Amino acid sequence: MSFDLNREIQIIARTGKKDYGIKRTLKASKLGRSKLVILAKNCMATERSHIEYYCSLASIPIVEYNGNGYELGALCGREHVVSSISVYDTGDSKILKALKK
Repeated sequence: MSFDLNREIQIIARTGKKDYGIKRTLKASKLGRSKLVILAKNCMATERSHIEYYCSLASIPIVEYNGNGYELGALCGREHVVSSISVYDTGDSKILKALKK
């Protein structure tokens, strides 16, 4: 990927519409509402497989963040673990354009 993932996640956290957490990400991917899903590297395997399955059905791209949930939460300005982010609108981020290339 030719972009800085950390910077793009921070832009999404500031300017985009998103939900944090496994349950909300799973629900949004089942309903096909997400445009993008970001998963932490240490996301639990069972939840990861469910999210990946529903994202594949709805053609939602998945990005794996190389850090753990604590690092992803800190990157988003949260004080707790964030295992997944469901992005509805990327805001000023150009991550979707970079993923299409």
